[in-house]
Parts: sequence; C-alpha cells; structure tokens
Amino acid sequence: MMNDKEFLSAISLCVRCGGCKAQCPSFDAAHQETHTARGRLKLLKSLADRQVKPGVKLNDKLFSCLMCGNCTAACPLNIDINEVFYHARGLLKETDSRHSTLRVLAKLAFKNTDMTLKVIKPFQKILEKKLIDMRFLPQKMGLIENPFKKTEVFRPAEKIGRVAVFSGCSVKHIYPELSYSLAAVLNALKYEVVFPHSEVCCGVPFRALGMESDARSYAEKNYEVFSRLKVDAILSLCPTCVVVLKNYYPKLIGKELNNVCDISTFLKDKVNITKKQIKLKVTFHDPCHQKNFLKNTTESRTLLTQCGAEVIEPKRHMCCGFGGTYSFFHKDASERILAASSAQLLHTGCDVVVTSCPNCIFQLSKGLTERPILHLIEVLEESLCTEDAVPTEMFQLDDAATEQDSGAVS
Repeated sequence: MMNDKEFLSAISLCVRCGGCKAQCPSFDAAHQETHTARGRLKLLKSLADRQVKPGVKLNDKLFSCLMCGNCTAACPLNIDINEVFYHARGLLKETDSRHSTLRVLAKLAFKNTDMTLKVIKPFQKILEKKLIDMRFLPQKMGLIENPFKKTEVFRPAEKIGRVAVFSGCSVKHIYPELSYSLAAVLNALKYEVVFPHSEVCCGVPFRALGMESDARSYAEKNYEVFSRLKVDAILSLCPTCVVVLKNYYPKLIGKELNNVCDISTFLKDKVNITKKQIKLKVTFHDPCHQKNFLKNTTESRTLLTQCGAEVIEPKRHMCCGFGGTYSFFHKDASERILAASSAQLLHTGCDVVVTSCPNCIFQLSKGLTERPILHLIEVLEESLCTEDAVPTEMFQLDDAATEQDSGAVS
C-alpha cells in the first residue's frame, strides 16, 4: 500500500517523457492524452495542487485505466504507477458515483460467491443470455458454484512434494476443469495437490474499486488459510492472483506467504519427459500481469516447446482489453483493444492460441472465434498425462481437519 506522502512524491516525479504512452492500451483505444499514464498523473498532480476538483470527468479518466502494468514496466523513473492509481481510486471513491452500485454488489457477491450463485440460479439462464447478447460474456459461457465443497487433496502413488493451489474466482466459477488439469499434471510429476475450500477472492477487484479495507480483509483471510499449510509452494493458474498474493499482500497486511508462484515458473525445471508430442503451431498470448509484474515471458514458451509445439510470435504483443471491470464500464474501448490483439494473434497463422490466464481466455473468447484458445495447463496435461490418467487417490477434508492433514502428510 502507498501512503499519502508516497503518493504525492510519486505524482511529482513524472517528467512527462511519454515512455508509457507507446505501451498504453487505453491510449490505443481512445487516442487522448488523458488516457495515458502521464496524462492521468498530471491530472492527479493538478488535483493535489487544487487546480482541478474531484468529479465525474476526473474519475472517468482515472477508472479508464486497465491496470495492466505496461506503464509501470516502461517507466524509466521506476514510478509504481499502478500503486499510484490504486491509492487515487481509494481517495476518490466517495465522489465516484458511477461505480457505487458495483461496490455494494462486490461486497455482497464476494462475501459468499456460492450463496450468490444459488440466489441468482432461477434467473441465471436469462441473465447469462442477456450478457452474451450484450457481448459481456463469451458464447457458451456460464457461472457455476465452487466445484470443491470441501478441501480436496489429490494424492499420487509416489510423492516427492506437496503444493497448495489458490484457484481464484475465474477458475472456480468459470473454468473449474482447469483445476483438474492442474491436479493431473502435478500428480504425474509426483506432487500431492491441495485445493483449500476456504479460500476467498484474492482481493484485487476491491483494490480496483478503491476499497482497500475490503481488500485487506480478504488478504487476511487467505493468509490464514494458506499460511498454515505445510507445502513446497502455493500455485495459481491466474497470474493476477499470483501478483496479488506475492506482491500485494506484504503491502496490504505486512505478512508474506512463502513460495507463491505461477505454474510456468514452478514447472519450468520439472517437465523433461512428455508422453505425447503436441505437433501444433502455437501462438502464446502473454498475460499483462505475468509479463509486467512477474517478469515471466520465456518459461511458458519453453514448456510449450518441450511439449513439441512450434511457438510462433506475433509482430506485436498486446493487452487483450479485459482489465476486470474495464471491459464492462468501457465496453467499446475494450472491444477495440480486443480486436487489435486478436488480429495480431490470427496473423501468425497458428493452429491454436495458448495463454496462462483464465481472464485472458474469457476476453479472447469473445473476439477470437477462429482459433481454439487453451490454457497452458491444458497443453501440458495433453502432453504429460495418458487419457486414463486420474489421481491415484482423492479425498476431502473439512476445514477443521485441513491443518492436521497438512502436518500428517507433508
């Protein structure tokens, strides 16, 4: 977290060099100076100097950022622009009426997502059809309850290690099959896999809405759940969740979870033998948070090559345009970014597009209908696991037994 003093110092550091402009997807979509990082920083400096007042126009500029991190990665002065914008959104949330309803809904929905989905279940088909028609959801997309009703443990016949998985909201409620793919791959590599049922949202939607105290509460809950597990690593199929657990939690709550990493980092030195070579031309879409904050662009490509795929690079690597609530509140701009990104991916002539972020899959599925879009873990499962591969043993634990089990089998 950034305090007010650090915030004022950061917005004063910007020399308007424009290094961020060439990397900014929201500028590509809007072609307005106020839709660049330096433009937003200048507005915040003017606000601090009382030259402008908070209001709808200022808030719209600030909330039109996708928080992709391209500007932070490009800044020669190392200004943590994402943290500046998170802090500013917290300062301005009382004047931000546009997102006020969403803040209330977020508090209710994320408090118990399974209960929320049960409540809306009678209206779910109608709601989903409406959202698909409005192009907010991809075709054939639905929301489901958490498939893990209790803490699930997938145990191989021979064990060399133990990992916990932070599923994240998108995997739990939109792409739950990815959890089983991950369990199959890790079991094939002789790792026991724990999916704690008590995990909650990582908290990043709350930070994006300026709700720092709520984000802190969710961080505390997840720290309580995962810190008691005796595991070699905490993995996630979502780079954004990894960034939040690894980079944000120490700032939010002053506590750090050990060995949090994305799957490609964890697996890069462990996948040496494949049962099946994947003879496909593949283009890998870099998730922004993986590229800009985890600094991980080579590991996924190395894994794909080890699986037998030919990796073809696009001329330009672009943001998909999702940005969480950005794709809802700035739908037209989001679709322009998506169209440009999809064109780059299609131009490679690849057979399949692969990424390592469920949110990127969600977004790309709305615009890139000409090619299959797979998560990296699905390719690894196809290459590493036989068709009848299942965990040697799978069992459930209630939350009270999770800590005892962590000591018993680690």
